[in-house]
Amino acid sequence: MAENLAQEIRDQEAIAKSIVSNAKAEAAKILAAATADAEQSVKSTKQQCHRQWRERVAAAEKEAEAKAQEITAKGGADAKSFYEKKKNETDGVANWLVREVMAAYGSRRNV
Repeated sequence: MAENLAQEIRDQEAIAKSIVSNAKAEAAKILAAATADAEQSVKSTKQQCHRQWRERVAAAEKEAEAKAQEITAKGGADAKSFYEKKKNETDGVANWLVREVMAAYGSRRNV
């Protein structure tokens, strides 16, 4: 009976060793699969974030271009308004300048 019991213990130890070995192999497979899934998830998330970043940059550039055109148009309108307001004053200044030059240097038509 003792011999039978010793043999049974050895058999059970062998079975236990096999179960532990199989469990370690299965754990390694599960770990590898989980690692691969995690890496794929990180890669996918990075790509998605980069795509969203590009879209937001493009939208910001489009908005900035529209704002720049608006500012440029307003500046052009302001410049035209200023020109229209001041162009009548230039005739008076030009006439005054001609009178001052003529008074200081006289007419040089004969030269």
